Parts: sequence; C-alpha cells; structure tokens
Amino acid sequence: MSTLPDPPADIDLSETKVPELVSVFVVTWVLGVLCVGLRVFVRLVVRRNKLWWDDWLVMASLIWSGAFMFDVTCYMVPQGLGKHIWVAPADALKSYFLGLFIAEWTYTLSLVLVKCSILAFYWRIFSAEPKTRLFIYIMAGMVLSWGIAVILVTIFQCLPVNAFWMRYDLVNPMQASEYTCGVGVKEFFIGNAIPNILTDFLMILVPLPSIYRLYLPRSQKYAIMGIFVVGLFVTAVSIVRLQYVLALDLTAIDATWNWSDEMMWTGVETNVATICACLPNLKPLFNLIMFGSWNHSTVRSTNPDGTSRNGPAISLPDRKWPSSLRLNPQEHGSSKAFVTAQGKDDKRPFSVLTDNESNTWREQDSDLELMGGSLRQGGASGVVVTTQVNIHNSK
Repeated sequence: MSTLPDPPADIDLSETKVPELVSVFVVTWVLGVLCVGLRVFVRLVVRRNKLWWDDWLVMASLIWSGAFMFDVTCYMVPQGLGKHIWVAPADALKSYFLGLFIAEWTYTLSLVLVKCSILAFYWRIFSAEPKTRLFIYIMAGMVLSWGIAVILVTIFQCLPVNAFWMRYDLVNPMQASEYTCGVGVKEFFIGNAIPNILTDFLMILVPLPSIYRLYLPRSQKYAIMGIFVVGLFVTAVSIVRLQYVLALDLTAIDATWNWSDEMMWTGVETNVATICACLPNLKPLFNLIMFGSWNHSTVRSTNPDGTSRNGPAISLPDRKWPSSLRLNPQEHGSSKAFVTAQGKDDKRPFSVLTDNESNTWREQDSDLELMGGSLRQGGASGVVVTTQVNIHNSK
C-alpha cells in the first residue's frame, strides 16, 4: 500500500468518535438482551408456555447482533475505527475492511432472523386468516431471498475472497492483477438498504387489519396497534443509515473516520429491531405497569350466588366453534380464558378476550368446543356474556 498523503489542514487529528460509537453499540445491545430476557420470562413464567419458533429466532438474532457488536467494538475500534486514518494503527485499512467483511454478514444474519421471528409471531397469532397466511408466506420469501442475496454478494464481492482486505496489507498487498472486485461497496450498501426498508414497512402492515377487526374499545385497539407500529422506528433508523451511506465519499482515504457514523447506525438498526420484535410479547409487563396486574380484564363482576350484579345469570350451553374461528391455532395444550361478549356475532363471537396466555390450546381436531358458561342480560346494548371457559377439542 502506498504512503498516506498529508492530512488536510482543517482536520483536528485529536478528535475521536470512539466513545460515542462504543457506548451506542453496547447500550442498544444490552437493551436488546434485556428485552429478550423479559420476553422469555413472560413466556415461561407469566404465561407458563413453552418457547416457540418466534422466541428461538429472536434469541438467535441476538447472538448474531452480539457478534456484530464485538466485531466493531473489540476489533475494529482498537484498529482505528472512529479515528482519523493518520492517527490509527499502520494497518488500519486492512483491519477496517476485514472487520467490515465480518460486519456485513453478521448484520444480515441478525436482521434476517429477527424478521423471521416477527413473521413467526404473526403466524402464531394471526394465521387463522387465509389472507394473513399468504402475506406471511410472501414476506418470508422476500426476507430470505434478500438475506441469501446479501450474504452471497458479501462473500464473493472480491475474488479471491480475501482480496477484499488483503489488497490493503502493508507487508504483501495483493496487486490489481491478482484479484477482481466487481461490486462497489457504496452501491452494495444502497442495494442492501432499500429492500430492507421496504420489508420493514410491509411487515408493520401485516397485523393492523386483524387488530382493527377485534371487538375491543377503541383505546385498547389503538394501544395494541401502537405496540406494533413502534416498528416504524426501525424503519426510521434504516432510513437514517441510508442517508449516511449516500453521503459517503469513497474516494477519501480517511475511511476509519468517514465510515464510523454509518457503522454506528447499522448497529443501532440491528439492536432496535430486536427490541421492537419483543415489545408485543411484553404486554403482561405493560399491564402490570398500567393496571397493577399481569392480566388486565374488562369482565364484569358477579355475585357469589352466581347472579350478575347487572342482571340475572342463565346457563350457556356447550357450543362448537369451527377451525376458522380458532383463537390461537399454533399453541398446543388446554386452556382457560375469561371472556366478555356483547350481542350476537357468529363470525366473531368474542368481543373481548383477556390476554391470559399463561394457558395454551389443544389442537387434535379441527373444532374447538366452548364448555359451560354463564349468560346474563345486559342493558340496552344487548346480551352480555361473562364467564370462565374451558376451550378444548372434541371429536
């Protein structure tokens, strides 16, 4: 590698972005670890369910985002990232491009896994609707295709592969005649970012129609939607990162300084994605903070003798629900839930179902059966049902 040119006169060689770079990476990753830990706690302890695919996938994503963080903070930063190239170690450019090579595919694996975790969560909750299932299939195909394409381009952007960093080796740099690098780094980052932003935005839209159709008070409906729409923050971070990519000057020799902001926002993107993927699963914690209990219910109370304080109670006969009305088709086991229903709607018989997911559903047949409840007369709004029900299969 040729000798570095003299630094521009207007550059302060003592300035550094290292504290900001390291603190942002570490803090956001630790927050991701905390959210994943709380998610597992809610799943295993509060709801007493087994971990499912969405839980395992987000934990795998956390591992790869951790590998990305350690690559940047423990390898690239000591080798000069966040400082001007003139005060960085002599082999800073080689170390930077080796670290960048590792960062590209660890970043991609982390995002692919967290997106797959979100889609698996959608499948577990909303897959009873055929249109939603189709959309999940399409989104999964897009995410996996994007991830495979990015990783393949990352690996083979230079031939031989190690030419991506060995061309900057101080002792024995590869000569231009010994390698081929047919992919522009800036163009690759732009082509990486745009499909990523598109899939982020589309995935936010998946649950909103299903949530909007729920028989819930409007405030609760909007609150649940808000938890999902928080994912827009990930899209916003991706757009900010893209702006830094577009502003990069690849002709400038000061790569360790110029690329540090883009690298920092890339780390923020992966860790914030992990946090947002966990938020819908932390609803019991939000209930505890806002209402003082893990499970917040809107059911009305009854007297000890079984009569309603709002009217007389009568027997509710057993009733079968077809498979198209399954509440949670991916859970297995048996369950109890508190239900409040208003009026008559055979398509959506439950107007309010509290999120007591410490229980699971048993799926051995196509039908679920609603056993023994109590029915009481309400006011002008119609018949109101408040009951504890057992939901299980019948053959």
